[in-house]
Amino acid sequence: MRQMPSSDMVILISFLAVLLIFFSIDVRSRDSADSKPWHAQLFEWASRIGGVSAAVSLALGWVDLFIPDESSPIHVALVAVPGSLAVLCAIILGLEMLWQRRDPL
Repeated sequence: MRQMPSSDMVILISFLAVLLIFFSIDVRSRDSADSKPWHAQLFEWASRIGGVSAAVSLALGWVDLFIPDESSPIHVALVAVPGSLAVLCAIILGLEMLWQRRDPL
């Protein structure tokens, strides 16, 4: 895997911060009831997993930003893997719009 320049890392960190805000708003707007359909539970867990993944990736990327490039103990994969999982969860939550229905008045 290639090394990431600092400018690319800043862009990635900014993107992950936006995803983290999205996931935190989404998690807080959900009610947790035990008798939900399978897709409602899937979207609830996707929001939780995505938020944790975005937070881990954001924290590791932030630390990596301030470590010199020659001696960085944080590999790019340690930022990319949880970040990719967060993006996957965001895509899954985007699919939630297919199941979301409005109740008729």
